[in-house]
Amino acid sequence: MASAREQIRSLALSGDTFEQPAATLRELQLEAAREAFAAHRERIPLLRTRAEETGVREVTTLADLVPLLFSHTSYKSYPVSLITAGRWDRLLRWYTTVSALEPADVDVEGVRDIDEWTERITAAGHRPYITSGTSGKVSFLNCAESDLSFLHDILENLTCWPDPLPPKPTRHGYLLAPASGPMRSIDGFRRHTEVFALPGGTRLLTEDPLRVSELMSSALLRRRMAEGTATPQEISSFESVSAAREQELDAAVARIVDDIWEHRDEPLLIAGMNNQQFTLIQALRARGVQDGSLHPDTLVLSGGGNKGRALPDDYQQQLAAFYEGVRRVRSYGMTELQGSCLACEKGTYHVPPWVIPLVLDQEGETLLNPEHGVVEGRFAFLDISLEGRWGGLISGDRVLVDFSECGCGRPGPAVLPDIQRYGDLGGDDKITCAATLDSYVRGMIHG
Repeated sequence: MASAREQIRSLALSGDTFEQPAATLRELQLEAAREAFAAHRERIPLLRTRAEETGVREVTTLADLVPLLFSHTSYKSYPVSLITAGRWDRLLRWYTTVSALEPADVDVEGVRDIDEWTERITAAGHRPYITSGTSGKVSFLNCAESDLSFLHDILENLTCWPDPLPPKPTRHGYLLAPASGPMRSIDGFRRHTEVFALPGGTRLLTEDPLRVSELMSSALLRRRMAEGTATPQEISSFESVSAAREQELDAAVARIVDDIWEHRDEPLLIAGMNNQQFTLIQALRARGVQDGSLHPDTLVLSGGGNKGRALPDDYQQQLAAFYEGVRRVRSYGMTELQGSCLACEKGTYHVPPWVIPLVLDQEGETLLNPEHGVVEGRFAFLDISLEGRWGGLISGDRVLVDFSECGCGRPGPAVLPDIQRYGDLGGDDKITCAATLDSYVRGMIHG
């Protein structure tokens, strides 16, 4: 008989992914959580240490998971000095404290930079996804090959749920992103073009790959500029490079706009983060493309929020107006999740069955999940599908989750649209478990 985790993963292909009876699914999820904990406890040192410190030997209720959750900063708890000094062996040692990966599996001999370091891990059969940040650090989130395969199943079978698209390559493709790079969004967009765009016809914003080293150095310099510690020479060089890149971006967008204009009456696939999407629709409007005029079989993929406040407050409304009438993926998610919480006809985001939502108090210490009804708190979760890392995480999001039947008729839980970051609500957003975890990781690196 298939394990509980296997049974839940199979729901991605079932055709009724989000329609499982709530009580039955809760029981299956709890068994899957037991399996995930037992499997990862011996493979991931950080999880094993958390279990020993908190005395959790077995998952008997969902509350047992709370002390085992990692903070959303744990995957970037390495010292930046390991990268600037080229201590790739020490960085790998840190990585294996938060991942189901053995140090001996990765050869770091002769690594020259952080990009080559990520390539070596990929060559060993894993995929280190990164998330960008403003601190100069990125999070490194390990995925096994089985995780990537499962993510492809989700993209191919649930895109545009609750009315999923058939996997047919029939659209002119436009990818507002680099050609490649260790970001889940880039891999996801590329996979969508393989499934839904005409073969060999996707236009890219740039043929260059995303380089982690450039992303990190740029973020570090921006931080130093904000703090007033950057030198005039560094600022001048940064401004020159930024201006040149802006020109390249404008030229690339212009080429894409020309091609979209030529095919504007045909089905398109337009994929990109919200900043790039907003730049594109402004250019298309200037070219004369009217809101709501694209072919109804056009597929639009976007995301990324507005963490840097670079977009106007009404950017979501503007995107919705321009892309009115097309197929859009509407979801709530993050890189740490396999897939996303997908929006139903009523606009609420249904949590996929392989994700156990854990609504906590603001401090991240107490489970608030009701059996029925709406609860407000910090969004945490256990993604039981993940093999390459422990899927238990506490996010920085303040959410409202409805555990009752949705207005669409499907069972909960579902995340309501009013989602905010705790840091945006005032005060310092820190959660209790972070200090303990970071101290342990530092000990593993330097011990």
